[in-house]
Amino acid sequence: MKVLQYTTPLLSSNMYLLTENNHGIIIDPYDGFAARIAEECQEIDYILLTHEHYDHISGTNALRERYGYPVICSEPCGERIQNFSHNFSRYYEAYAAIQTGEPLPENSQPVAEYFTHADEVFSKHRTFFWQGHEVALTETPGHSPGSICILTDRKQLFSGDTLLPGDVTVTRFPGGSRRQYKEIALPYLRELPDETFVYPGHYRAFRLRNHKTKMEEPYHDKH
Repeated sequence: MKVLQYTTPLLSSNMYLLTENNHGIIIDPYDGFAARIAEECQEIDYILLTHEHYDHISGTNALRERYGYPVICSEPCGERIQNFSHNFSRYYEAYAAIQTGEPLPENSQPVAEYFTHADEVFSKHRTFFWQGHEVALTETPGHSPGSICILTDRKQLFSGDTLLPGDVTVTRFPGGSRRQYKEIALPYLRELPDETFVYPGHYRAFRLRNHKTKMEEPYHDKH
């Protein structure tokens, strides 16, 4: 399985394309990369959302309307992507300033109030097989109510904002929960092998063993 990473202009968020046998899965879609996706594979089978925040869902409508890709996410995420307050698109400028510590550039494009919907939602866990690969979706709330981690072949973890390199998990945004992180997400992460390769929602990929100590401290006030 080939993993391609695309870094979007929206808070330098990562979109991923998994490809095998000319089939693909998109994780956290951004519309600006549609042409490059078409160059890599002939058929997209799924769009998976790691959580509901606008910078990780902004391409969902455009890609589904153009190509008909089905969207899968957790049940809380499925509810919150339908609300432009809950997915933060309504407050994108303030959200971006809080995350980066800086205002948006003057030439940046304004964000309209955005909402979308899922074609399939799940509760707690969902596992399916795709092109010979196991894809396991697990709810890991804390950063947001709808956060999940996606584990492929029990080796590669697509963590969204549940786990970022060199930083602790942010739980202070509206809907975030330190308690849920400690009681649900953290036990899941602790059970993963140290050699798990993590593809985060921001920044570069890393080995889980290099982040074990940070996992224990979900109290930081910045990304």
